[in-house]
Amino acid sequence: MNLLKLNIVIVISIFLYSCVANQNTRDASLYAVPVNDFSRTVELLIANEEFLEAEIMKINALNPSIQRIILGADDFLKKENYTKANSELERAFRLTKSEGALYLRIAHLRYKQGLLKESESFASRGLLLGNISSWERLLLNVYLKN
Repeated sequence: MNLLKLNIVIVISIFLYSCVANQNTRDASLYAVPVNDFSRTVELLIANEEFLEAEIMKINALNPSIQRIILGADDFLKKENYTKANSELERAFRLTKSEGALYLRIAHLRYKQGLLKESESFASRGLLLGNISSWERLLLNVYLKN
């Protein structure tokens, strides 16, 4: 009986030791995050409107029909036809109010039109959405700083 208990203790000890021995230490230096590159990107977003606009146009809507409308608005925005871009985005906004890409585009359009308070308002409402990515969140925050 004592031999059985001793064997069980040895097996459990070996098992626990093997579990502990297999744990890889996670040295933070192994996961180098290019913080300088990231901070330069954020600075470019704030300082360079063309770069900001290019990053915004990379954000896609989740709903395909909304995405088609947004792409049409992007074409008008590139041509600086803000009236038609606005009508397209308002049409998409009537269909849904749950797309981060839409709030981002409208905030950007209002910013380009010089309507800074409206731009900030749309950015604030976009930040209330729960389904936006961290990048969308960062881009929306750019409009709160203006």
